[in-house]
Amino acid sequence: MVAPVRTNRVAFRRAVAASVAIHVALAVAVLVVSRSGGDAKTPRKPGLDTRADDVAIHTFLDTPTVTAQKPDVPAPSPSTPPSPSSAPPPSREGVEDSGGSRPLAGVVPQPLPAELLAIVRRRSAATSPVADTSVTPNVTPAGAVSANAIHGTLDPRQTIAYVLDCSGSMGEFDKLGRARTALVATLRGQPEGVRFQVVAYGSTARALLAAGLHPATAANVAAAEGKLLAASASGRSNHAVAVRVAATCRPDMILLLTDAEDLSLAQLRPALAEAGKSITVYVAKVTADGVGKPQELR
Repeated sequence: MVAPVRTNRVAFRRAVAASVAIHVALAVAVLVVSRSGGDAKTPRKPGLDTRADDVAIHTFLDTPTVTAQKPDVPAPSPSTPPSPSSAPPPSREGVEDSGGSRPLAGVVPQPLPAELLAIVRRRSAATSPVADTSVTPNVTPAGAVSANAIHGTLDPRQTIAYVLDCSGSMGEFDKLGRARTALVATLRGQPEGVRFQVVAYGSTARALLAAGLHPATAANVAAAEGKLLAASASGRSNHAVAVRVAATCRPDMILLLTDAEDLSLAQLRPALAEAGKSITVYVAKVTADGVGKPQELR
């Protein structure tokens, strides 16, 4: 019983060895065929090619331009006028189509109705300032601005000297400009018989016109306006010096335009004494709101 069992085991081992040898032979044959390229008729499936050779980069600029071709239309005969249907459509540049794809840049607004224009013009005329035709052509803006006069019309036989404070404090809140504008309006309202002089002062004083008093003619008023425009605010207020210059003209009255708070007649009596006559002194207070009414200095 022992001999047949051993025989079967030997036969089994031989069969397994033969099977292994056959499989190994087949694997070697497949490997050789794969390395040699295999069958020429069977295409090989390429793997992932990571080479950067011949790589083409395309941008939106490489997009080919499509040109619309016009259909072949026979040219019209010279003797035959073009039909209305062949005429080009009217240009609609800048007009928005129904789809809203065109801009409105070229749209021309329609004019307002005549009735509405008439109403606008009437309202504009009612609110526009009326031009002052009495303004001298060579007068600059300081005299062109209308303002209430400091005082009314004087008697043609009266004489007056206007003394304008041009110290540094008058430069605040445009007080000098307001006083200058009011003075120009006052001079324009005087008759030619009135004789006047204008004195501008700060630390020192000077007469703006030639020495003495001058009739209030258009030429003399314009000359005074021109000198007033050149005045600027600087220095301290030397009221006594200014009144002394004005008193040498021997006017009937002196009108000071100043923002000073501490003026008194006692301070100015020495300067007035040089005139050799009685002179009435008035003061018109200048503030940021304008020029006040003249008050006699006592």
